[in-house]
Amino acid sequence: MPVYIRKNVNFTPPSIDNFPLEDDEDYITDPDQLLDRLPQPYRMIDKVLSQWYDEVWQIIEKRENERLEESRRIRAPQYECSAQMESQGRACCVCDSVDGRYIFIGQPRGLSAVDVQTQEKVASWEEESVDIHYVKAYLIGVQVYLVVTIDDMGFARLLIFGGDKFYFVKILNEFQEGGTKLIISKCEASRNGDYLGAMFENPETAEVWLEVYKLPRDAWLNELESVLTKKEEKSEEDQGTDTQAPTDQEAPTPQNEVEPPPAATQSRKHSLSRGSSRLSVYTNTTNYEESTGGEKHTPKLSPTSVVMKLKPPPSMSELRQKGNPASSIHSACQKVDSGEVIGTGVNHILTPNHKDMRKEVFAHLHDNLMEYLPKEEEAEPLEDVNFHFMTAGRLVPTGLEQQSQIEEEDDMKRLPTTIAVWWKGSTHVVHYSLLKQHKDFDVKPDLVWPYLSPVTSSAISDDTSLLAVGFENGNIIIWDRYLGIQRGIVNIMDRVKIVQLTFLDPNICPQNLDDYQPYRTKTSTHLLALCDNGALYIMMSGPGLELDPICITPPVESEDDIFTMVQPIPGMHDLLITVLKSGKVQIRDTLQGTVLCEPVLPKSHELMTPWDPVVAVGAMGQVLFLKGNNKDYGEEEGGDQSESAGALFMYQMKLFPTLDSYMSRRRDKVSQTVHAKIENRIEALMKERIAQQGLRKHRMQERWGNMKEEIWSILQYKDMAEKKADNRPEIHYKRVRNLSQTPGSMGWTPFFRN
Repeated sequence: MPVYIRKNVNFTPPSIDNFPLEDDEDYITDPDQLLDRLPQPYRMIDKVLSQWYDEVWQIIEKRENERLEESRRIRAPQYECSAQMESQGRACCVCDSVDGRYIFIGQPRGLSAVDVQTQEKVASWEEESVDIHYVKAYLIGVQVYLVVTIDDMGFARLLIFGGDKFYFVKILNEFQEGGTKLIISKCEASRNGDYLGAMFENPETAEVWLEVYKLPRDAWLNELESVLTKKEEKSEEDQGTDTQAPTDQEAPTPQNEVEPPPAATQSRKHSLSRGSSRLSVYTNTTNYEESTGGEKHTPKLSPTSVVMKLKPPPSMSELRQKGNPASSIHSACQKVDSGEVIGTGVNHILTPNHKDMRKEVFAHLHDNLMEYLPKEEEAEPLEDVNFHFMTAGRLVPTGLEQQSQIEEEDDMKRLPTTIAVWWKGSTHVVHYSLLKQHKDFDVKPDLVWPYLSPVTSSAISDDTSLLAVGFENGNIIIWDRYLGIQRGIVNIMDRVKIVQLTFLDPNICPQNLDDYQPYRTKTSTHLLALCDNGALYIMMSGPGLELDPICITPPVESEDDIFTMVQPIPGMHDLLITVLKSGKVQIRDTLQGTVLCEPVLPKSHELMTPWDPVVAVGAMGQVLFLKGNNKDYGEEEGGDQSESAGALFMYQMKLFPTLDSYMSRRRDKVSQTVHAKIENRIEALMKERIAQQGLRKHRMQERWGNMKEEIWSILQYKDMAEKKADNRPEIHYKRVRNLSQTPGSMGWTPFFRN
């Protein structure tokens, strides 16, 4: 940059237009001086101000365009809440029952069950200093639910809700004096409650592992039936003694006693088992106070049993750095996989001593270049696990498929036989058999799926016939476990992570039915994929169909528009409920991605913890529950978390006008797995043949009528062929002397004769 030194100037010139004439020696000679209007340092100030002006103007234009685009955008209608459930206190977590009858609310001092239709508390289980932060319900019988809870201290509890009462089962990580306190961060059960998996963590040693339990579901149902039957018999005896009265005079009734309403005296029939042949009991649904605080004489239920314990595998970087932790080569060779299945790469013969020796040799040979090597990053521990309980399929090794379970049509009778596990940051999906007997942590996988990219998400269909796996590089693989084949692989977008996968109900997917056979042989379904850039994709998965992802929601630009929750509404899978990081709750069309409406909280409240919202849908998509936090609470009260700090708001979704067309749609149940047995095929073919017998006479008459036209067409073609043959010219060949030549060669001369 040229420097200009002005002579004999001790003041700032008033204006650039009033500069007096100056000598040639006033400035240092500079060719660019002829193009500059201002001297230094004013020219630099002018450039800085011009740059600031351009940047500010770009910001103004951007904001103006965004404001204009927002004004032109069609905004979805907003609907306010129907009622506020103030009687339930501060709800920490909410979940719905699978059949939509109840919602279970986790509270600071226990758990409550609320009827969705009447919004009345049916039963409650209370315990001091127990703040429930996670609750999940599973349907294990007819109106019998397995409730899994985790409190703020990391204790996982199992409860059974049946007969409008809670029955405590056990604490999975119960603390014992002199022992180590263990924490459970994740606890999930299979669909029908036959198996349960829990991730344990030892805070002292920072170790994590997964424990799988076998739950005696059938035994629990039988024990509950016997308990409720005895209680019903006792209540009938008490009612019989109370109804006895003298024949000549009735006992007086106190004035302050009010007769119970008829609805309170009626009892509801519950069948607690899977089948209808089980014993049914009658219980009262109005007096829930009896179960408050738990039953004094809680029935002793059958204990659970541990099936296996799984430790997280070491990461690839850890294996490269440390090698096999075996003490000797002999012990390392004993742990090497036999080769029957693809291994995880953990059991090899490269010991830590061998790795250290190789490092020393490398450092000695390349001593002058060691300073230029990048530093090795420390491997992050695998602290999170994801698992799915799956029924029998044709992908497991021979002997573990259980052919009877594969062909079982009743979902309640199909027991899980395999568990698929993948740890966060791992590149393997490992499968373990639930039918084998395992010893402690020494469990080898029965099936390993190795991949090049780390696994980031996975999903399983309701009947566990389809398994989808998402990766860090944007790929998605769908496996058909029932047929034992891969349905397809697709890349959503490069350098985009798949964070969530969800299989939708097949009743919203068009089924490609063939003209033949008369029975269905395949089922198609939609897969919903959420990326880390906020984009939503949907693709159709079916046998023989190419995976074609369709973007229903483009990537977001603002961080506040990122989805923190994307969940299909139970009972209405053509609707999605989404929650944004900004706190907005939206209901979208599943296939189109358009926003249909936005349930809003009162102005005095805001959505509590938008990154982990408390949202539940009951009554099979009819009622929506949202947890709101009072904006003004805590400023005047000092921030005390009491029951009035938050409230649970209810929305009647059937009253939303924009959802009328969705509420009135008919949704037929479509099973994802098609069990086409030989008996079913023969029966379907015979029914089709018998149904076509009535149309046989009509088809025969139509055939005879068409036969005359076909014969006439054949005769016409025959006559035309004969006429062409008669009009064809005759060709004669003249023989020459060379008899060895053939017609058409050089010795033959054709001539025509008319």
